[in-house]
Amino acid sequence: MNKEKFFPFLLLLCGFYAKGQIYDDYIGAGHVEGVTVLSSSNEGQMDANNTISGGGFRVDEYQAARFLGFASLGADFETIQTVANQGISNWLDGQFAQVPLVNFKDKTWEIWEHFYPQYIAIYGRNFIENHGDAVVPYWYYWKMAWWHNIMTSDDHLRQRTAQALSQIFVISEKSNLQLSGPGMADYYDMLYKHAFGNFRDLLYDVSLHPMMGYYLSHLDNPKSDPANNIHPDENYAREIMQLFSIGLFELNVDGTRKLDAQGRAIPTYDNTDIKEFAKIFTGLTASGYYWPWEDYSFLPPEFGNKAFNSPISTVTWEPMVAFENQHEQGPKYLLNGQVVPAGQTTLEDINDAIDNLFNHSNVGPFIGKLLIQRFVKSNPSPAYVARVASKFNDNGVGVRGDMKALIRAILTDAEALDCSWEDDAHHGKLREPLLRYTQAMRAFNAQNQSGRMWNWGYLFDEAVDQGILASPSVFNFYLPEFQPNGPISDDDLVAPEYQIHTSATSINFINLAHDWFIKEFYMEVATHAGNDSHNAPSYNENDLDPVDYVYLDLTDELAIADNPAALVERLNLILTGGAFSDATKTNIVNAITPLSDNNERVKAALYLAFISPDYSIQK
Repeated sequence: MNKEKFFPFLLLLCGFYAKGQIYDDYIGAGHVEGVTVLSSSNEGQMDANNTISGGGFRVDEYQAARFLGFASLGADFETIQTVANQGISNWLDGQFAQVPLVNFKDKTWEIWEHFYPQYIAIYGRNFIENHGDAVVPYWYYWKMAWWHNIMTSDDHLRQRTAQALSQIFVISEKSNLQLSGPGMADYYDMLYKHAFGNFRDLLYDVSLHPMMGYYLSHLDNPKSDPANNIHPDENYAREIMQLFSIGLFELNVDGTRKLDAQGRAIPTYDNTDIKEFAKIFTGLTASGYYWPWEDYSFLPPEFGNKAFNSPISTVTWEPMVAFENQHEQGPKYLLNGQVVPAGQTTLEDINDAIDNLFNHSNVGPFIGKLLIQRFVKSNPSPAYVARVASKFNDNGVGVRGDMKALIRAILTDAEALDCSWEDDAHHGKLREPLLRYTQAMRAFNAQNQSGRMWNWGYLFDEAVDQGILASPSVFNFYLPEFQPNGPISDDDLVAPEYQIHTSATSINFINLAHDWFIKEFYMEVATHAGNDSHNAPSYNENDLDPVDYVYLDLTDELAIADNPAALVERLNLILTGGAFSDATKTNIVNAITPLSDNNERVKAALYLAFISPDYSIQK
């Protein structure tokens, strides 16, 4: 056997002239800038670069499970094994190479087509003719589409990234957007599509989407009319800066605030800047109307009838279009001295404004830190933020805003993957309730015979104050700088998810976990129309068709239930990547050992695992 195939001789040449950031803390897991690796063999997986880049590193199952806790909405044992065998970098390559596998708007319409004939039967044709705007696919049907798609597709990382982006570029059903389930689904499709694209394109499409236009009131935003005291709406102009791109204060590349000569934080913009950006976002309106009924021959649809002030329930979802006679004329004075010249079209002005924000030095550290908080930890070190922001600024080949490079930097940084960080008291984050729910269902392959995973999740959302696209405001469910009283705030740390982890919601989650694992009530699957004027589906557990009943595949867990310690260790692997303390494992083993029925033993173990503090805190 030729040993050179297995033990390459490495010569490391650290070039002082190399482009990109040079790391002096360690080499590996992506830290290869300025390093040349030579080997006596380059066959197959023995590519010398893989030796230090992480591409050839085979992680064990515990590290793979821990990684998937960051990078997915929940992974089963087989997926954990796949990552362990492929290595993290190779798995990421495969995920990034996937095209979007599902479409949320199409699925929303498909589900609505199942319900619509039932509403005709309930209401009758006369009601539809007289109250047609009340019988449209509201938010319930988009929510069912979301659950179905995340439960039936394997594009783990794109799904996880879209969910994270939805908490930055917020729209919510807690508004009149609830009237347009397909519109909300289309907005989510946009986030899902751009998850692996470029941040500049994402910011542009967010700005032109009619759901965002309605939610932050720049749809039908008119130009100034001083005689009638009309001025451009400033809502979106403010939030695109504060929440979607640069934040409130000037930042260093490591996310710390820049200070002026008096030691004060420097604002990124002021009220004058908001007014100038508000002028940019004038003259936009819906591209047209639609009638959502399969048979609309008795209605007078006016396709393509574009006008200001169109009802949101019948707005089409193509990007908003411009009415130039409603767009503010004249120059606009943006950040860093940029002047948008007079005489441009609406979309030319918008493109200039998007470029102005996209190229601001704050975007990398601001967005990078927000996504670190969504994926990995609440309190990243400045060095971690700087490494991630640097990848946003330049992906290694001169491209700014590459989402793939940004996500890879977040997920493969030593601060995310190095197990030594698990002992740091400031490391980790509270798992948000929605991700605990999705992991419970995905880790144990929740399924039903019909294949209709149409969970509308109403009881869950109400119990824990969180559901997809259902935040109480544009500021998301929790602020990134939220500090609960006590040791966390005493140490000047943040813990965003604790803003919805209250005395009520924490107990409610424990009760939900009891319903899932003890009562075996996993999802609120709805397939029957209700009889109210808001077209809510009817959910009654006792009336559920057996083919729609959701169950978990616990075959492997039942097979080892005779050995309580082995069962608990399997849950420890799948759910936490090995984070259970010895005390937690002992407590669960002692609690389930007296149970003689293996099914009861597995259910009890799952319940206790999910309410344990070791699981609740993601490390």
